[in-house]
Amino acid sequence: MKHWLEIVKLLWASPCSAVGIVLACIPLLAGGRARWSSGALEVTYRENQAGCGKLARKLPFRGIVFGHVILAVTREELLSIGPHERVHVQQYGRWGLLFFFAYGASSLWQLMRGRSAYWDNHFEIQARALSAQTPRQERIA
Repeated sequence: MKHWLEIVKLLWASPCSAVGIVLACIPLLAGGRARWSSGALEVTYRENQAGCGKLARKLPFRGIVFGHVILAVTREELLSIGPHERVHVQQYGRWGLLFFFAYGASSLWQLMRGRSAYWDNHFEIQARALSAQTPRQERIA
């Protein structure tokens, strides 16, 4: 039964994953790498910061998720931000396409309250809290 539930979550989030796959073409065409790991496609531009150019080093984020696609600047960074990003994969599995709207609404609500659209976003708070509970050995895997 659990296997079927995972398939349903993949399908439910597939419109969001499609966005991720399209965006993944950018780092992949620039020599990046992709691998399927623990229910998500992980796409990285380079192995480490030394291999990145100016533009990649100046990005305002180090990783982002669309459905079951995790985009990270470097493989090295993915090791540290991976648990946080995997919480977002789980959130997409719950919310599906509605996640785009729910995340945006949470950000807008925080802005209207004079707070940070990112740091005070409900989904980011949840991702920070749950990823902090990930055992150390799972973070390195």
